[in-house]
This record gives sequence, C-alpha cells and structure tokens, in this order.
Amino acid sequence: MRGNNLRQREPVREMARVWMAMSGGVDSSVGAAVLLEQGHEVTGVTMQLWPSDESESGCCSVSAVRDAKRVCDKLDIPHYTLNFREQFEAEVVSPFADEYAAGRTPNPCVLCNDRLKFSDLLARVSAQDADFLATGHYARIERDPAGKQWLARGVDATKDQSYFLYRLTDAQLERVLFPVGEMRKEDVRAFAERLGLAVADKPDSQEICFAADGDHAAVVEARRPEALRAGAIVDEEGDVLGTHEGIARYTIGQRRGLGIGGVAEPLYVVRIEAAENRVVVGPVESLRVSEVEAASVVWRGPHEARVTAAVRYRMTPVPAIARFAHGRLTVTFDEAVSGVAPGQSVVCYDGDRVLGGGLTECAS
Repeated sequence: MRGNNLRQREPVREMARVWMAMSGGVDSSVGAAVLLEQGHEVTGVTMQLWPSDESESGCCSVSAVRDAKRVCDKLDIPHYTLNFREQFEAEVVSPFADEYAAGRTPNPCVLCNDRLKFSDLLARVSAQDADFLATGHYARIERDPAGKQWLARGVDATKDQSYFLYRLTDAQLERVLFPVGEMRKEDVRAFAERLGLAVADKPDSQEICFAADGDHAAVVEARRPEALRAGAIVDEEGDVLGTHEGIARYTIGQRRGLGIGGVAEPLYVVRIEAAENRVVVGPVESLRVSEVEAASVVWRGPHEARVTAAVRYRMTPVPAIARFAHGRLTVTFDEAVSGVAPGQSVVCYDGDRVLGGGLTECAS
C-alpha cells in the first residue's frame, strides 16, 4: 500500500545533466540507459573506495570499475573514476570497526550512503554543474499535495532499498534520481539484455564490499584488535558456558558457531558486553522485544504516528507506534519482534513513504 496522498514525482521533462553513480552492476548500468532514453545528458562516475585485486568482484573492486567503464563505452557516455579511499576509511570503515569493538552491529551501507554517496559525491557532481545525482537503488521519490518530496519504497518489494536511504534530507531529495525504482529486477535484467550490456547476468553483490570473502572480523581486527580477544560466553545468570573468539564475531540473534554443547535448549546471543568482553546467551524468548529506542535520528514525520517499522534490512515492516521527541525516536511494536541489534537502524514507514529512522541504541 502506498503512503497517503502521495504521487510519483513528475519526471524531469527537460534535458538535465545527470551524473550516474555506477557500481559496475546491472542496476546502475540500466539506470544510466534509462536516463539516456529519457533524453538526459548522462555521465557515469564510479567511486573508488577500497584497494582490491582482480580476483575481487564487489562494488568497490577494480573489476567493478572496469565493468562500469565498459558499460559507459557501450552507451557512449563519459565515465570518470573518483578516488574516495581516504574518506571511505575515515567515514565508513573505521567507524564500522569501532562499532564492533563496542559490541554493536553497524550497517556500512547506511553509513556510506549518508556520509559519502549523498554528501561528498553529491557535492562533487554539483561542483561540475550537474543537475542531479542518480543511483541504481530500488527506491522512489514521491510528492505530496503540498509539494513536499518523500523517499518511498521501490516497486519491487523483494529488492526495495529504502531502508539504506532513510537519512536523505529534503535538500538531497531535490537533487537525486532513482531511475530503476519503478522497475522490477527481472525487468532491469531484461532491459540490460536487450541493450547487450555485458553485466545483464552479473550476480548481485551480497557481502560487505570491503570485507574479502565476507570476513568482516579481519577488517575489525586490523583496526581494533581488542575486539578479537577471546573471552567468556555466559548465560543470563552469568554462569560461564564456553569461550568466544572475539566479540566482533558475534551479533544479537546468532545461534550458530557458539561452540557450547550440552545445553537443554537452543541458545542465542542476546547481549554483547564489550566492557567485560563477554557474550551473553539465552533462550529465543529473550530475543523478543516490544520497544526500540534510537538516536542519531532523521525524522520527517509527526511527533507521534502510526507506522510500520523494520529493524533490519529485508525485514517486512510490521505495525508499531513511533514517537519522536528531544532528538530521539521510540518505536513500540504491536507484537514483539526478534533480532534487534544495537547499531542497526530502525526505519519507519507510512505505507510506502519513509518517515525516517535512527540507529538502535537499546530495546526492551
């Protein structure tokens, strides 16, 4: 269901100068082609974020830059690579390690969008007299009757990425385009196939782009080695059940890899106590919470609203009441939810409209 009284933002009818952020994947590649078909002047730009070798294939890799350039050559548009490595380390990777060392579970895509893509990159393309920055996210921008623009969920619910974008401001929404937000993934791939783009069948990136083979712990260990010190796994009464291999290897709701046998019922990580270097485990009932409190909030809705809310990516938003006061967001769910991890984001919706969200601090 769409948000109340929302309509899709009117397409940009006059030719605009658009810089398309290209990751080397099919979504941003088709986004560039769609903009061309709409008659815009398109330039491809790839953010070089992370040192890599030819064997790596994530969105930060050398191969991703190469794929983006090949697509731009095929579409006959300019392509530039911009070096953001220092900013990426300072604004995304180092905070990522700090969060794990503090016993939290960060989402680097939220950080990257907030601090780099829609801040530093947007500023750079604006300095080139571009009218818009476009990305391949599955999200939409819609306008209400008063003319205010809202971030909204993508048409393809299975690929919707509005969760990662909730921190977009009013000013940023005025300068951003999501050309594949009205498309479904199968249609995007068919579009790429029709154009003969080599990335038409390229798999989606599933891992953290700067963690080789999905090993985020190695990234943390290189920057915060104390987060990989062994320590105790305890139950909720404080009794020692085993030994963990570093708190950075664990997150709330985790069951596998705990290495604690001989217990009567399955146990899950329910809390990480960084100061004591302890991982606390308990039964599944201990994971269920009814209220989440968040800080570092971006909020565009009323002070109190009936919403649906998600506490992690790919979670179907569920009914709740959101209250925003004194810079903090409290989300009270109609029914208890599980797997709420400090450091992740809680994001609230009115239908498809994104009202905002914040970084989870605690849950009860």
